[in-house]
Amino acid sequence: MMVDVRKIYQASRQTPPQTSFDVLRGLSMRRTKGGVPVWRLHYSAKDERDPRLNPDWRIAERKTYTSQASWDREQEIIDEAGGGELVFADTLVTYWDKIVITDPKWRPDKNWRIEGGFDHGKTNPTALERCYVDDAGTLYFCGEYYMPGREVWEHAPALRDMPDIRKLSATFADPTIFDATMQQSNHNQPTRAGGSQERAKSINELYIENGIELFSPFYGDRSDISFAARLQMHWANLEDRAPSVRIVCRNYAEKPVPGLHPWDCPNLLWELMRTRRVKLSAQQLLSRNASEAIIDKDNHARDAMKYVMMSSPDPTKKTFRQSAEEDIRALAEAGEYTSALVRYQLMMANEQGSNRPIRIGRRRR
Repeated sequence: MMVDVRKIYQASRQTPPQTSFDVLRGLSMRRTKGGVPVWRLHYSAKDERDPRLNPDWRIAERKTYTSQASWDREQEIIDEAGGGELVFADTLVTYWDKIVITDPKWRPDKNWRIEGGFDHGKTNPTALERCYVDDAGTLYFCGEYYMPGREVWEHAPALRDMPDIRKLSATFADPTIFDATMQQSNHNQPTRAGGSQERAKSINELYIENGIELFSPFYGDRSDISFAARLQMHWANLEDRAPSVRIVCRNYAEKPVPGLHPWDCPNLLWELMRTRRVKLSAQQLLSRNASEAIIDKDNHARDAMKYVMMSSPDPTKKTFRQSAEEDIRALAEAGEYTSALVRYQLMMANEQGSNRPIRIGRRRR
């Protein structure tokens, strides 16, 4: 059917602002209060994407989005979608069995590299999240300390009791804990009456005084928006693949569970389930798009997780023995034991040969 676009364009001048005119399937136009024409092109304008002609496209494409709000904003052109939305809850509830490890016997491989994230609080909780990285680069958040309302010297003994705490290759923390702003003495060394005031110390120095020398300042991207986008990428399209970020939790609760959790992260899950975007008022939505900002609340374990993820940890490097065993496993499973043995011996010989010093001339190496 032919449409006279010129007539629609002229008619829009005679109607109130924001009146929408359908031009073609998936194409409409309106005018602003200032008379500026605004054209809206929907995906249904293409035959292969029109839900009435090809409903499978929408179903398949929707799977690549981590929330209904993000789909509505980008594909349905609903500007106000997403304000106040829960960011991760929908994905976690839908794919809980894929993301969350609930097997009580599960433990990380002892050869995986371990990194940590730390967020210090005084009235708010102090949180340390422990993360294991496998050889494929998958992150396993497994173990946390989460405690509000205590001093540094009270946190230190519990942190020392955390399993694998001495194996952490890096523990990233908010750079502000390295600023010398705390005029605070160790509780075992009170300032003497009439003595000179002790110099200002950083929170990190106080932890070091109490035997916790773990933390490094995180100078990467600390934006909550960037973190949310990064985590949603790890959890995208989970119907067709496994998540590359997993959380170990056998004791989830609908409220904070303070204390040391040697192999579980209930508070991290609780915070992620409550993470919500800022909601703009109706008046604010008239002048700006829906906010992507994250509400700054219940974000202490989440911040610790953010420092680990935004540091982009490398996969654990396999040992030569692990690589060799994987290489010959297919031969062994097929019953080719002699071939498997010969191949293993060749690989060992090559490895030993590559480690020998190279001799040049009669004496020099």
